[in-house]
Amino acid sequence: MMRVLFTRVGLVSLLVMSLSSFVQAGSVDEIVSHSNSKTSKIFKVAANDVHLAAADASSLPDGKYKEDGKYFDKEDEPTYNKNDKDQWDWLTFNGNRRYHAECHVCHGPLGLGSSFAPALAESMKTMTYDQFRETVTNGRSIKQTDGSSNVMPAFGTNKNVMCFVDDFYVYLKARADGAMGKVFHNKLKKESKSKEIREEEDACFGD
Repeated sequence: MMRVLFTRVGLVSLLVMSLSSFVQAGSVDEIVSHSNSKTSKIFKVAANDVHLAAADASSLPDGKYKEDGKYFDKEDEPTYNKNDKDQWDWLTFNGNRRYHAECHVCHGPLGLGSSFAPALAESMKTMTYDQFRETVTNGRSIKQTDGSSNVMPAFGTNKNVMCFVDDFYVYLKARADGAMGKVFHNKLKKESKSKEIREEEDACFGD
C-alpha cells in the first residue's frame, strides 16, 4: 500500500502519471488525498482504473469545493453556494430558518439589527469565521458611546445554536456579501440535506 498526500482533486492526473511505473493490477490498492481535518478524499487505483470515492467533490468557481453536502472556500472555511438550479446549499437555507428562531428577536429581520443588537449583516463583512465562533460560544460585551453596553450572551451550552453554528455563519455571510436578497427561508429553493450533515446533527444532539 502506498499513501500520497494531495490537496485537490485536480491533481489526480499528475498523481497517476507519477505512479505509472508502479500501477499494476493489485500493486497499488489506495491513495489517500488529505488537505486538512475538514477534507479527506480516497482514490483507488487498480488495473489502470482511477475513480473518486467521494462523489460530491466537484469543482466550483472562486476556489470553492463541496464535501459531504457542505461548501468550503479556498481557505477551507464554510461558505454559501447557490447552484445553477437556483438552489441554495442546505447550510445556508437552514441558517436562514434557524436565524429567525434564535437570533431574530435581538438582531432583527434579515440580520439588519435593532435597538437591542447590531446588524450582523454588516458585522459579518469584517468578522472572520474564528471570531464568529468565539463570539457565539463565549459571548461578548460592547460598550456604547452613551456609556451603556450591548451584551451578546454565550451560547456555548445551547445545542440549538452550537450544533448549527456553521449554518448561521454561512447564512449571515451570504447576507453580508449581498448574495441573498431580502427573502425568508420559506421562499428559497434548496439542495437536499446530505446523509453526512444529518449524521453530524444527530451526533451533536446525542441521538
